[in-house]
Amino acid sequence: MSEVSFLGARLETDIVRMVEKTAEEEHIDKTKALKELVILGRKQFLIQKHLELYRTGKCSLDKAAEAVGITVSEMMQEAAKAGIKSGETIAEYRRGLELLS
Repeated sequence: MSEVSFLGARLETDIVRMVEKTAEEEHIDKTKALKELVILGRKQFLIQKHLELYRTGKCSLDKAAEAVGITVSEMMQEAAKAGIKSGETIAEYRRGLELLS
């Protein structure tokens, strides 16, 4: 079992309502709802952060995927959704596939 710590935070009323609505919709308590929303938010934050690093050439797609904790394929889908096109040529892509085989 993982260690548990208390974190007190002041939240705006609309955020509290969001947590309460999530708890009600998912039939879970507010603590679990808040935890799930924080985890999901953190994942989305990391995806956006690493997509920007990839877009600006500061990290590769595979390193971005690794940092987020998702597969390269999932990161490619996220990049496509964000409208980021790869700078890799067809020849480079094929060469990469050969190296994987």
